[in-house]
Amino acid sequence: MKRDSITIVLVSESREPLTMEFSVKEMVLIVAFLALLLGAAVYSLVSFKDLKTEQNRMTASIQSLKAELAEREDRIAKLTEKFAAQQDQVMIVGRGDTTAVSPASNNGEVKIEDLEVKKLERSLSLSFRLVNNSQKEQMLNGYLMVIVEHKSGEYDKFGTFPVFTLASGQPIDYHEGDTYSIRNFKLVNARIPLADQPEQYSKMKVLVFSEAGEILLYDNRVLEW
Repeated sequence: MKRDSITIVLVSESREPLTMEFSVKEMVLIVAFLALLLGAAVYSLVSFKDLKTEQNRMTASIQSLKAELAEREDRIAKLTEKFAAQQDQVMIVGRGDTTAVSPASNNGEVKIEDLEVKKLERSLSLSFRLVNNSQKEQMLNGYLMVIVEHKSGEYDKFGTFPVFTLASGQPIDYHEGDTYSIRNFKLVNARIPLADQPEQYSKMKVLVFSEAGEILLYDNRVLEW
């Protein structure tokens, strides 16, 4: 055996020796190659675990974003529905039914002056002058309704004067309103009971109807405390 070589002798079950002789250079190359293979295998295993962990993290993030998006879409749908239900609309009425709504304009025959709103415990004190603004100088008769809206938009928390039935935040029958008869003006004093503290109410509507149900005034105000 040469000094610069390594001899490997393998003996089989038949006792016949198998001799392999490698130079020192060849052995060094073989060991280096095996070390590289082992290092590559270890690196691949670690990288695979890191990639798997990153994939799991990204999957969890995607699922979280999907859930958040679905929640926001649901919230937007609810807000859109609430906004549609609370749009400022004037009622076109017939035979006492005031639930059907469509955009319209006041005819200007009636107006409100000197409006004052005061907070009380679980109620509002309201006073104003209902003025006959028609050019015909004739007596006006009809029905007056006041609605105060809760910030939450929950209809069962709305306050009314006088007490009348609401459907989706709108009065059902104008005949349930407070009667008026004015040649010049009428001083209106009202107390509106509330289901919550006054600060929780953000809007007020004053609806004035003629005896025949024609809308004479639709006055919408923002309540600021």
